[in-house]
Amino acid sequence: MHKPRQSRRVVPPRRIARTALAVLALGALAGGMLASSSPALAQPFWSSSAFNSVTLSSHPDWMSQVPDPTGLGALSIPGTHDTLAIHGGLAPWAYEAQENHGDSAATLTAQLDAGIRAIDIRVRVIGDAFAIHHADVYQYANFDDVLARAQSFLNAEPTETILLNLHGECDADTTEGGSGSSSIGRCADDPSNTTQADRIAIFTGYLARYPGLFYAPTVTGNSTSAMPTLGQVRGRIVLTDFTGPRGQIYPGFGLTQLTVGDNSGRVENDWKQCDLAEKWREAEANLVNANEDHSGALYITYTSANCAPLGAGPADMAGGYFGGTGENQRLLDYLDTSSPTHTGLLRMDYPGYALVAAIIDRNPTCP
Repeated sequence: MHKPRQSRRVVPPRRIARTALAVLALGALAGGMLASSSPALAQPFWSSSAFNSVTLSSHPDWMSQVPDPTGLGALSIPGTHDTLAIHGGLAPWAYEAQENHGDSAATLTAQLDAGIRAIDIRVRVIGDAFAIHHADVYQYANFDDVLARAQSFLNAEPTETILLNLHGECDADTTEGGSGSSSIGRCADDPSNTTQADRIAIFTGYLARYPGLFYAPTVTGNSTSAMPTLGQVRGRIVLTDFTGPRGQIYPGFGLTQLTVGDNSGRVENDWKQCDLAEKWREAEANLVNANEDHSGALYITYTSANCAPLGAGPADMAGGYFGGTGENQRLLDYLDTSSPTHTGLLRMDYPGYALVAAIIDRNPTCP
């Protein structure tokens, strides 16, 4: 397996007048200036081996070294949170969560080639199709782009699998208790009275157009799947869960462990915790539990958080702010110094190349 390179912490320049910029952006958004013919461009302007450098190393077939009988819960899996959140309208620091490697899900291809194997896709209903959104901001990709890119990657790398979390993003629908109109930070589907049954019907249409792409027991529509082994899912997408805008779990889809009963003890996702040290304390506790649990259960740790526009945004939390060490560097330091043998699934914003490699290196290898 790949030996992670020694990381070097780079402290980002001080954020200047962030609050003033946020207030101006909010005023512009409230004044109806959000719509534009092309995406605004804004990405972090610094990087390190732990942050904002995922494509500097390539791991397109790392799962080929892992034995077939290994359960997914026993793997250490690098993943991204809000995988295609690369555009942010007038408030990019509030919406963007990943490096921009191109629209139409080209960013997904870049992540998969770099070793990412768990993706988080947020969708808005447009007629009978899914568009990729982060809240009210369109990410210049559609669900067909996601599936076509995933299929192309798995055809080229049949030893791999992709774990997919699918989430209905728009909670402003009248059927979700909203106004029926998009607003700052909230989207409405089109039509805005979209139901759970509508989303399931649309997803079922995609399954018909991409036969055999998904691991079948996770997309039956009437039952959920036991935790499979890697050998069972190579060359397939595993739907881990399918949820609605308010977090409703859509029955009949995904992995039983993540969709039936209380799984909160194995998932850490305090996404509004923007104190760097406290966020890491929570994440580390879940990682320690994952390392000590040999039951085969899948642990999921989100290192991401977002308190923008007036607080820390995704890049601040991942990379650090006001001289504080970001979650990505803290995670890499933990992997290098504590040497856990297992991490479970990590959902990260702006992961760096050494961080991805360090997670991959925690996997069992073929003799």
